[in-house]
Amino acid sequence: MQLTPGAFLPQTKQQFVYRTLRDAIMRCELRPGQRLVIEDVARQLGVSPIPVREALQLLQSERLVNNVPHVGAVVSAITSNSIAETFTVLEGLEMVGTRAAAGRLTPEGARELEGLVADMDSALARDQWEAWGDLNTRFHVAIARLTEMPLLIEMTERAFSQWDRLRRYFFRGSLPSRAEASQQQHKDLLAALRSQDYEAIESIVRTHNRDALKAYMDHL
Repeated sequence: MQLTPGAFLPQTKQQFVYRTLRDAIMRCELRPGQRLVIEDVARQLGVSPIPVREALQLLQSERLVNNVPHVGAVVSAITSNSIAETFTVLEGLEMVGTRAAAGRLTPEGARELEGLVADMDSALARDQWEAWGDLNTRFHVAIARLTEMPLLIEMTERAFSQWDRLRRYFFRGSLPSRAEASQQQHKDLLAALRSQDYEAIESIVRTHNRDALKAYMDHL
């Protein structure tokens, strides 16, 4: 295991360890099932074991790390259940969020979403899958932020961080084959938000998430 500390703003040692480990898990540099030995992590990051233990507790609360008896801390596995849970939660959050966003969509908000969709088109045309995935998350989170509901925004961001981990893990297996259809659904969703077509919004959100779930489950 080789950890690369990020260039973060000044922070406590606990925050430093937490963000370094979390980023490594999300980028799949720390793979599902990989052990996280406190002493090894502490030595690599130049800290004492105490902030490592505290960081692991935070990651465990996010279900990114599990504490396995007689083994210790390990990176949480990616299973069919965890995939299904991620997309089920996303569907529920977006069903609420997109309806609320449609009623609050401003010209500025619409232009932001249009710009993200255009950037995603460019990324697809260049086969820049990682960039497309990052923009996808930004697009959905931008919709959530239109609601001005802090709890919903926070939950959406956390759910999409789980999706980011999934798509990086399955990268070549599911993302390229799914991206074109997903991109059209983004355009359809933006049009439905503009027209406040709530029936279409719900249908698109449901189809978008369930198609993605099927693609990942088929690959798994």
